[in-house]
Amino acid sequence: MKRTRNLAAVVVAVTTVAFTLASVPAWAATTTIHRDNAAGAAYSGKVRATLIAPATVSTSLGTGTCNIGNIDGTVQSNGTALNISAFNFSNNPGPACPNSGGGTSTVTAVSLPWNDGNVTYGPVSGGRDSTVTIKNVNVSAATTGWFGTIICTYRGSGTGNSIVMDGFNPDNANRPITSIAQAQAKATNYNLVKTGGSFLCPGSATFSATFQILGETTAGSGAYDQKLYVTS
Repeated sequence: MKRTRNLAAVVVAVTTVAFTLASVPAWAATTTIHRDNAAGAAYSGKVRATLIAPATVSTSLGTGTCNIGNIDGTVQSNGTALNISAFNFSNNPGPACPNSGGGTSTVTAVSLPWNDGNVTYGPVSGGRDSTVTIKNVNVSAATTGWFGTIICTYRGSGTGNSIVMDGFNPDNANRPITSIAQAQAKATNYNLVKTGGSFLCPGSATFSATFQILGETTAGSGAYDQKLYVTS
């Protein structure tokens, strides 16, 4: 009899837990890209990331530095389908970017478009608001120096040959350059992996850059003047 009562108690307890779990609404983190601020209309369309601090690519042969750069693409308002159509870096004076070996470095995108990236809301206290993932990254770097000119190809080291940057909203006090009140993205020493080129090419490189990110107020205008904001 006692055993029967114990069994009944277990059944009741399990049923109660199951009912409680079933009563809790399912929840999953979401991402929404807005115009202007957290309450703005959802934004889908073209985006441009423009360098606001010099970009560097570093290997055991030295560091190349570029002060002009744009990454163009499109994205959906839920952060999916971040597809990159242009990846251009140069220098003023230039157009090639100087390197620490006394020569120049030129970086060219390979196999554009780079599709299937994303913007994902994921705030960190005292830091970023989101991550910006560019997938299928593949670049060719032509570098001159004491060794002559060598051409190396590299890919992103993350999932899907990606690079991942920290994203910041325009009002985040921890954004990289606080004098610019726009959405920003920053990569710090992100690893790139060699895929081909001269035997002189180092097996890896690191990429660092800081961008502001804008959309188009008027779709198709080619004017990147729309402030963007990412929330859940």
